[in-house]
Amino acid sequence: MKRNTIHAITCALFAALILSSCQSSDLPNPAELNKTPRELGSFYPDNITEVDSIEIMSGSDGSTKRTTNPKLIHDWIKKIRHVKIVQHPDAEDTTGVLFHVTMFKQENVIFYMTPTDMNHQPIEPQGELADLMTELYEAIP
Repeated sequence: MKRNTIHAITCALFAALILSSCQSSDLPNPAELNKTPRELGSFYPDNITEVDSIEIMSGSDGSTKRTTNPKLIHDWIKKIRHVKIVQHPDAEDTTGVLFHVTMFKQENVIFYMTPTDMNHQPIEPQGELADLMTELYEAIP
């Protein structure tokens, strides 16, 4: 009798486990939650207008340019801050990008981005951002 009871409980638990795994969840998939477009400025950890230096590296030849020109920085941030970005947590690592942009506040690295990455978080490739990075690179002497 004792053996039959243990066997019945084991079978019941096994059946419950199978049935519970077959249920669909009403919770949204985390990957789908992040597909909502957000303005680039919302990825920045602080007030993006307080950036006082920008360094941009060309992915094609590795050359680096840096600016502390407040007008150039302000004008460029004004253009990029409202660009719509979509996170893409399932994106594969990319090799090679057009530009790497690093923003500084009082010589401290505050923010990093590429056309496929915001602060080392994958995003859907952003052509408009790539164009604005090209514009910045060409504007820095």
